[in-house]
Amino acid sequence: MGLVRILLPLPRAAARLAPERGGPLLGAALSYCVTPTWAGLRSPSPGRRLAWAEEAVAVYRATADAEGLGRALALRAHALLLSGRYDEACAAVADAVAVPGAQASPVLAAFAGDVRAQALAGAGRTEEAVSVARACVEAYRGLSASERRERALGSLPGALRTYGMLLAAVGRTEESVAVYEECAALLAAMSLRELSHVELVRPRVLAELVGGLRASGRHQDALGVGPEAREALRGPVAWAVPEIVLPLRVRLLVDLARCHSATGAPVEARACAVEAVAEARKPHGAAELTPALDCLADVLGELGRTDKESITRRESAELRDT
Repeated sequence: MGLVRILLPLPRAAARLAPERGGPLLGAALSYCVTPTWAGLRSPSPGRRLAWAEEAVAVYRATADAEGLGRALALRAHALLLSGRYDEACAAVADAVAVPGAQASPVLAAFAGDVRAQALAGAGRTEEAVSVARACVEAYRGLSASERRERALGSLPGALRTYGMLLAAVGRTEESVAVYEECAALLAAMSLRELSHVELVRPRVLAELVGGLRASGRHQDALGVGPEAREALRGPVAWAVPEIVLPLRVRLLVDLARCHSATGAPVEARACAVEAVAEARKPHGAAELTPALDCLADVLGELGRTDKESITRRESAELRDT
């Protein structure tokens, strides 16, 4: 992807000089730049993704490539989702699956469904999003072996993660945990090559599974998943998208601390809580600092460290007041 971005001036020049041949080439290059890819590479900003997607849509509208236009519209919907423009993303999904003259693509339809589910949730229509996410999972399950290899436009693990997340959001915790466990098992059976296309799904699923197990009262099970979840939040993925990984890591450490407390291991709980606070003090973890401090204060209280507990609670209260 990085090389294609650098070389974009070439297909742009080709499209200007010879629109009939250069247009489809430019559209394909722009679509490639916008397509979700391996998390080990730094992703472009949502604004830049959206600009490329808009350009790709404009390019394909000037060609006879209906399939290319449908794909560009779906990628535009995804870029709008990443930009937080949820209502526009839902409208863009409808455009993507209704391109005149385009052959119905099961892969494109499944990807569009996943984008729509997330956009509906972002727009506050979570109950509606759950049914869309369930249909999206079934759509990915129904893909043929050859279609499943086209992982650039989403995947079954990604759709399962969306479904599990939405089930948790509407309070269906046990169902959410079951979906997360299915997804984790699916990821565990994947080859390294297959995992490279869903690199960001794995840490999210494992961290959110720990949270779901904790919410279900399955503290020992959560602690059992903990080491794998912590490992998944290290390495290239942490470097590539710290704004996603660091908050996940803080929430994971808080969940593990709470589980240790629930199972009568306050010393281990304190170690996790201290680490959570340290991670939350980093720029990308700031939003999670208050719950991390609350967790540490509770653990310090369990250990009888009332002086440090008081200091920690004071800092937490000051953060809430700012």
